[in-house]
Amino acid sequence: MTRDESFRGVFALLLTPFLANREIDWPMYDRYVDWQLARQPHGLFAVCGSSEMGKLTMEERLKLAARAVSRAGNVPVLATANVEGDPSEHEQELLRMAQTGVSGVVLIPPNGLGRDQERLGDYFARMAELSPVPVFLYECPMVKPHLIDSRVYGELAVKHGIRGIKDTTCTLEGIEAKIKAAPGSIVYQANTPLMLEAIHRGAGGIMAITTTAAADLALELWRLGTARDPAASAVLERLIALDAILGSGFPATGKQLAAMQGIPLNPYTRSDKEATPETRQALEAWMASGG
Repeated sequence: MTRDESFRGVFALLLTPFLANREIDWPMYDRYVDWQLARQPHGLFAVCGSSEMGKLTMEERLKLAARAVSRAGNVPVLATANVEGDPSEHEQELLRMAQTGVSGVVLIPPNGLGRDQERLGDYFARMAELSPVPVFLYECPMVKPHLIDSRVYGELAVKHGIRGIKDTTCTLEGIEAKIKAAPGSIVYQANTPLMLEAIHRGAGGIMAITTTAAADLALELWRLGTARDPAASAVLERLIALDAILGSGFPATGKQLAAMQGIPLNPYTRSDKEATPETRQALEAWMASGG
C-alpha cells in the first residue's frame, strides 16, 4: 500500500470545554479550535480520549466533530466513530460520523473483543469496508483489552485499507512491529518519552496529550526529529517534563495550561479529574523556563 502523506505529522488532540453544569461550552470550543489551528498542526483529532469521548453522547460527539470540520478548512480532522457501548450500533455511528465531513474516522477495539484478535480483526475489516472515508485505529486505554496485535494490524492495512494507527503499547518494540507489519501505513506515537526514537524508526506522526495545549512544541519536535537535528533532544526534554505534569489530573490539567496561555477553558470535566494548585505551580514553572 502507498502511504497517504496528507495524514502524516502532528495531530493536535482536542479537549472538550464544559460549563459549571457540565454542559458543553460551544462558543469556547470554537475559540479553542481556532487557537489550535493557529498553531498550524498537520491535523486535528476532534473526538478522542482527551475529549472525554466516553462521557459524551453520540449527538455531542457528532456536533463536536462537525464544528471542528467547519473551522478547519483544509486541515484534516479525525474523529472516533465507534464509542457506543453496544457494537450493534457502531455501523450507524460510523456512517453518521462520516457525514460530519471528517477526513477520516478512528476506530477503537470494542470492550472485551481484543481477547480474540481474530474476531477483532474481522470486526475492523467489516467496519473498514463500510466506511466512505479513510479509517484509522486507536489502541484506546479506556477499553480493555486495548492493544492490537501487529500481525492483525498489518493484515488490516494491506487487505482492508486501514490507513494508520495510534499506537499505545508504550514500547519501541510494539511501535516498530506495526511499522514493519504495514510499512505503507502511518503509525502515530502517543508515548512522549519514546517519541523521538519512534520518529527515527519510522513513526509517521504524533498524537499525544501534550498537543492539547502545546501543539507548537510537538510540531517543533516533529520538524527537528524528522530532520534528525540534534536540537530535537532538548525539545523532547521539554515535552517529557510537560507530559509528567499533565498526567495527574488530565484533561483538567490540559485545560489549565490552555487557560494560562489566554484560552480561558474552565477546569470542569465529566470524568471528575481535577487540576490542583500544585499542578498550576508546576505549569507556571515550566512556562517560565521556556515552555
